[in-house]
Amino acid sequence: MNFLLKSSIVILLLSTFSYARSIEDIKDSKEIIIAVYANFPPYSFIEKGEAKGIDIELGKKVAKSLNVKPKWYFTGSDESLADDLRNNIWKGNLIHKTKADLMFRVPYDYDYMRTTDISTGELDTEMVTIKGPYQSEKWIIALNKKAIPEFNTLGIFAYNTIGVEIDTLPDLHLSGFARGLLRRNIKHYVNFKKAIDDFKSGKIDAIAGLKSQLEYLLDYKNNKDKYQLTKNIPQMKSQWDLATAVGSSYRALSYHVDGVIEKAYRNGEIKKIFEKYGVSYLAPLSKTQ
Repeated sequence: MNFLLKSSIVILLLSTFSYARSIEDIKDSKEIIIAVYANFPPYSFIEKGEAKGIDIELGKKVAKSLNVKPKWYFTGSDESLADDLRNNIWKGNLIHKTKADLMFRVPYDYDYMRTTDISTGELDTEMVTIKGPYQSEKWIIALNKKAIPEFNTLGIFAYNTIGVEIDTLPDLHLSGFARGLLRRNIKHYVNFKKAIDDFKSGKIDAIAGLKSQLEYLLDYKNNKDKYQLTKNIPQMKSQWDLATAVGSSYRALSYHVDGVIEKAYRNGEIKKIFEKYGVSYLAPLSKTQ
């Protein structure tokens, strides 16, 4: 989704809202503003004018638990997650100043939650509360079985091509592997969907990406004869939990969301949502360790 279209959707849905709010204010307004990433299947996207995706389904559950309607704030990603949290949760958009009450797809990771701003020394997450881990995600590699029938090491990409989305962790890791040995066979993409199309058509032999996204975009459950998925990306920390964030002034809302997510996890509803989108569910590490 291009920037202008994305912006128009945000303004259309949120023109009457400006501030993150308490549970009481949300109930009084009968609506909750939920920030999700735009054009990011299978998590959150628009299809035939309707919001769909895993995060959309979970957001609906939170809204229903409060007896309010969800209002979707489709947002883009900034240079860092700290920027995303500032723009969407605690400070607001630079242009229209809108804040969401709740944001999905925020890393629930101890190391990240202790990260500080270099210039101020303050925690990047100082102004938000992160709770409700609902999924474990990981970076993996999808392989064309005809081109790469067996995978044991990243060294295979000294001979076979692999696509990566530019400036992601897999891009940095693969580009720096073995002092740049693989660089000539790494194809960089600004648009991940284009990388998927090239992989499907055989223009590249492999593609690195998020496990859930690769499973969905490749329809992996129906194409296991064509593709192989690695368990991880060798020699790279590639798994982490995802959760929700609210403004630090509204901890009651974060505890409520955490309760909704926990219930949906325990009764198997979250797993069913993932299966609906053709994705095998990985329970949060924080719930299984």
